[in-house]
Amino acid sequence: MRRSGFKMRFIPLCIAALALTACSSDDTEAVNLTEETSDTETTEDDSSGIDLDSYILAVAPDDGVFLIDHDGDTLFEWDMDGDNLGNDAKLYSDGSLVTTIKVNNPSINFGGYGGQFRKINADQTVAWEVSYSSSTYIAHHDVNYLSNGNIIFPVWEEVSSSEAADMGFSGNFDIYPDAIIEMNPLTQEVVWEWHTKDHIVQDYDSSKANYGVVADNPNKIDINYNNDQTDGDITHFNGITLDETNDLIYVTVNFYSEVWVIDHSTTSQEAATSAGGNYGLGGDLVYRFGNPLAYDNVGEVTLNRVHYPNLFDGNKMLVFANNKYDGQSAVVEYELNPPYLLVAGQDNEPSITWEFTDSDLYSNGLGSGVRMSNGNTLISEGTGTLWEVSASGEVLWQNNEYNRPWRAYAFPVDDPAITALGL
Repeated sequence: MRRSGFKMRFIPLCIAALALTACSSDDTEAVNLTEETSDTETTEDDSSGIDLDSYILAVAPDDGVFLIDHDGDTLFEWDMDGDNLGNDAKLYSDGSLVTTIKVNNPSINFGGYGGQFRKINADQTVAWEVSYSSSTYIAHHDVNYLSNGNIIFPVWEEVSSSEAADMGFSGNFDIYPDAIIEMNPLTQEVVWEWHTKDHIVQDYDSSKANYGVVADNPNKIDINYNNDQTDGDITHFNGITLDETNDLIYVTVNFYSEVWVIDHSTTSQEAATSAGGNYGLGGDLVYRFGNPLAYDNVGEVTLNRVHYPNLFDGNKMLVFANNKYDGQSAVVEYELNPPYLLVAGQDNEPSITWEFTDSDLYSNGLGSGVRMSNGNTLISEGTGTLWEVSASGEVLWQNNEYNRPWRAYAFPVDDPAITALGL
C-alpha cells in the first residue's frame, strides 16, 4: 500500500491576508514565501484545517490513478491493463473512471498525446473503449464525459505547410492547430466538431482571405502569435470543460497563455463559420482571457502558460498558471460574468478573486487547482507535489509520492462515486 512522503507547513501568503483572498489581482510580483514556521508530520490530531472529509484522486501518467486519503494510503487503484495514461482520468458518480490512454506508435506524439479513451466500471470491467487517432490527427490530454453519454476532447490535426501558407501562416513548416471533437463512444459517431483553423485572422499576407487587423478582430485567432513553434504545435490545448448549463466550452490554450470560450450550441456546420448559435458568432471565440497580448488588446496579462479550466459554482474558475512569476507557478481564481462580450480595444479581462503562489511551487507543465469541500484548495504541481492550502494561503498538507501528477481531484468521503467503489 502506498504511503506518502508529506509534511505540514504554515506559511503566510500575503502580509495582510484576507479570509477569502490570498493575493489581489493588482500584485505584480511573486510574493516572498520563504519563511517556514513549522515543519512537522501531519496527524489527524494536528490537522489544523485539513479537509479530512475528502479523499483525493491522484492522476499521475507515470504511476497510474489512485484514490488516497490524507495519510497517503491508497484506498483504490485502477487497473490500466498494462497501458499508459494519455494524461487525464475522471471519476464519475457511478464509480466509473473515464480515462485517456496512449496508443502505440502514434504519428503525432507531442507531450500529452493519447489517442484512445476507456470507461472502466467500478468493478474494474471495461464498459467501452474507443480510439481517435490516425496519421493526420490524434486526441490528447483531456476528456469530458457528458450527461448524454458522449465524450468531448481536444485533437491535434495536421495542416501541411502549403495549406498553412494559404491561411496566412508566416512559418514554413507543417502545423498542428487544435480541434474539438464530440463523439458517441458506443457508435463512434462524431456528433459535433470545431476547428481552430476555421477561425483565423492574420496580418502577414494581404493576399489571403483571412487577412485583417488582429486588434480589430478579438473573436478571431491570430495564427501567427506562436509562429516560431517549429514543431508545429502552435496552440496546445491541454484542458477542456463543457458547461452544460450554458452550453459553453472552456479550453486552456497553453501556448497562447489563455482560456478560450466557445459556443457549443452551434451545429458543426455553424461551428465552422462566424454565424449561428446562442451568441450568433458560430465558432468564433465567445470570450478569451489571461493574455490580451494574444489578440493585440489592452488589459493585464495574468497567465503565462496555463492548465485546467476548472469551472465551479457556476461562474468561478481556477486555473494553474505554470510560469506566472518567471519560474514560479500560481493557482488563480477568476470571477466570470456570462453572457460574454469581447470588445476591440477594451479591457475584457475578468476579475481575479483569489490567488496562491509559493517560492517552492513551480511546474513548467501539467498542474491543476480544485476547491475542496471545506474551502481549501487542492493543487497538483506537475513536478511531483500535491498541496492543500487554506483560503488565507497556509500550506496545510503536501504529498510527494507521485512522479508527475497531472491533476488531483477532491471527493467528499460520502460522495456517490466513493460509495459506488465500496468505500
